[in-house]
Amino acid sequence: MADSLDLKLGLYEILAELGRGTAGVVYKAWDYELGRMVAVKILRLDPISAHESDAALKRRFLQEAVAAGRLTHPSIVTVHDVGELDAKPYIVMEYVEGRTLADVIAANGPLPSEEAVRLVMQVCEAIEYAHGQHVVHRDIKPSNILVGADGAVKVTDFGIARIAGAHHTQTGAMLGTPAYMSPEQVKGEVADARSDEFALGVVLYEALTGVSPFKADELAAVLYQIVHVEPVPLRQQDPSLSPALEAVAARALAKEPAARYPSAKALANALAQALASPTAPLEAPGHASGWPRAALATRPRLVAAGAVGVLVLSVGAWAGWSRLPALGRTVESSASRESACMSVNATPFATVYVDGRFAGHTPKACLRISLGDHRVHFRTKGQRSPERLINVTSRHTPDDPIRVSYDFTSGRFVAE
Repeated sequence: MADSLDLKLGLYEILAELGRGTAGVVYKAWDYELGRMVAVKILRLDPISAHESDAALKRRFLQEAVAAGRLTHPSIVTVHDVGELDAKPYIVMEYVEGRTLADVIAANGPLPSEEAVRLVMQVCEAIEYAHGQHVVHRDIKPSNILVGADGAVKVTDFGIARIAGAHHTQTGAMLGTPAYMSPEQVKGEVADARSDEFALGVVLYEALTGVSPFKADELAAVLYQIVHVEPVPLRQQDPSLSPALEAVAARALAKEPAARYPSAKALANALAQALASPTAPLEAPGHASGWPRAALATRPRLVAAGAVGVLVLSVGAWAGWSRLPALGRTVESSASRESACMSVNATPFATVYVDGRFAGHTPKACLRISLGDHRVHFRTKGQRSPERLINVTSRHTPDDPIRVSYDFTSGRFVAE
């Protein structure tokens, strides 16, 4: 039974579940009227994120149909129909026989260079077309890339796409899948075509190496890496990869949008050139794009913190987080045998106060405070959380800190 719906959905017979995403469940179905197999995506009204109402989820769901419906391209999944049954909207899409790129990488590990480049170039072609239609995908990742049995690629899931002239998406919010976000998305800034190109760089890196360029155990650490830490160069992951491909990946993953390729088509052309001349390294952004080499040597120490695992996070207090490393050293210098660790996080990122005094900024994995009872609250953009009373003991170590997280969107502390 498909999410309590009958096996018959209007003209479509639901046959099997294909997968679940942030907002919907996708089923394999048979179209009786046209005699063809289709994929039907049905909205889930049990939101993954407590920050989204049913109305917001419906808007995002409709946005996917609008965004994908205006795109006609052989490498983009076609939308056939949109409807609603029992107050549950659904989208009928082209059915693609094959696997996601995420499944391919998970099953086979890194792809051969030629195969990885060929797949990413097809995605570049699809995204270049979407950008030409004023649609920015904003959630490009291996699980949104379908690979057919013949090696043909189809890009899917335009659920958080930004359409020029549309007003459904949030401003000052971080939308997307964390490990594939661009630095500007993490900061809650407007994502344009260059954000998709950054995500394509992450997909390229992962397809060639089998690992993510931004990998950490906690969400806050992943976000910090995206903004502040350069990925390990491709050839350190796999020395057999060419200098040219390494240079292409480095430029695609540039922190500053202006340092990346000017378009998805330019990225595809660079990939083609890298295959044709693998030993000739292309110009990397570190040489000419404003990435000073000195910056790599003075990189701030990575600070990880517990975070709320949601796909939509407001980041209005980003300026506070950017000062995290220096403040962290100040707090930790006062650590003694009479102190213990408190892990703090807030959405959006916020300033932390302990017993009414400034203590640092979120996210922070180990904020050193003295043993005993304390009152903790957060502040961001003119908002202040209630106080939470905590009791810090010697058992609150860096490996097992006492955790305090607050969500300004819902106005409540988050259970850890």
